[in-house]
Amino acid sequence: MKSTRICFIGANPHFDGGITNYQKNLIKYIKSENRNFDITWVYKSEKEEKYSKDGVSYIGLKVKNLPFIDDFIFNKKIKKYLDKNYFNIINSHAIWGYWMKNYKRKENQILINTYHGATFPYYKVHLKRFGIIKRIILSPLLLYGYLIEKPPIKKADSIICVSEKVKRQIEEVYCKRKKVFVIRTGVNLNNFKQRDKNAIRKEIGLEKDKIYGLHIAKGGYWIKGLDRAVKLSEEIYREDKNYRLIVIGPDYEKNKRFLNKEFIISLEKVQRDKISLYYSASDVFFCLSRYEGGAPTLVTSEAMASGCLLVCSRDSEQEIIEDDKNGIIIENFNKNDAERIMKILKDKRKKDEIIKNSIKTAKELSLEKWGKRYFEAVNG
Repeated sequence: MKSTRICFIGANPHFDGGITNYQKNLIKYIKSENRNFDITWVYKSEKEEKYSKDGVSYIGLKVKNLPFIDDFIFNKKIKKYLDKNYFNIINSHAIWGYWMKNYKRKENQILINTYHGATFPYYKVHLKRFGIIKRIILSPLLLYGYLIEKPPIKKADSIICVSEKVKRQIEEVYCKRKKVFVIRTGVNLNNFKQRDKNAIRKEIGLEKDKIYGLHIAKGGYWIKGLDRAVKLSEEIYREDKNYRLIVIGPDYEKNKRFLNKEFIISLEKVQRDKISLYYSASDVFFCLSRYEGGAPTLVTSEAMASGCLLVCSRDSEQEIIEDDKNGIIIENFNKNDAERIMKILKDKRKKDEIIKNSIKTAKELSLEKWGKRYFEAVNG
């Protein structure tokens, strides 16, 4: 039986980030179903590379690091690669779908683009951190965001959005069209689940009697709300000196002004297979972003499945979260919010009820259910 050739275009597989893990989970699902697929993963790389691992072919296209320009160059190289190689299904991700602009579709090909956020409003949120003069200087970013994510709206057979919010924003910026599917990101429930908290704390060197908050994010402080997590944690620490905030991902030197606090445990790099232990060991997980595409984000669903009390910022718009039912939604990051969180943490009945509902919600996002929805969208 002839295999179906599928090509994923997106994040570098060597990078431990959201879109990378999204693609890895999708591939894991495909393999678990024993589908007859020949899988290729194309990505932007510092060097030309080609290798195979665990039945997947990896193609790294060398692109020099030229902010913003490099993504256009990468898309041009993608088109050149796709012109020479046939795939039954091509699924690009995020802004790496620009190659569709001048691509001549081959016979019986299915083109898909997955929007993990809407780039235009994402940059609008970014610009809010600057003063008026810098905003004016950087305003061309909005045009860049508009241009680079637009082609799939016209050319793709199907569009996958990771939340209703992303679908709404894409439609507001561009237009409404048929075959736009909202498929919330799946979570591997075999890896992310409730475990014995004390046993896990002992395993990874955390103290048994401390209260641990957890923040996981790459990059700077602004979009992912590291500054908010620290500000809120300062208030919690004033309430209870046994509190600690574990921060995984941010570069310490670049974010020293936030991370240089006595109650913070900063872990710049944690292996992916160890991340689940930190969820299981923590009492509360913070998703305090100023903008998110996913609702939930991958880390949010992983935290929910692991039995963390979930605390979200209102503007992260985690659509599946109902305040006081399967999570907590806050917007001020002040003493009142800290007191509310601590009150729930100390109320075992209330805390357990929220976590129970949170786990129930996460089970609807299993890899199996997510993968099934994905292929329903592929087949239109």
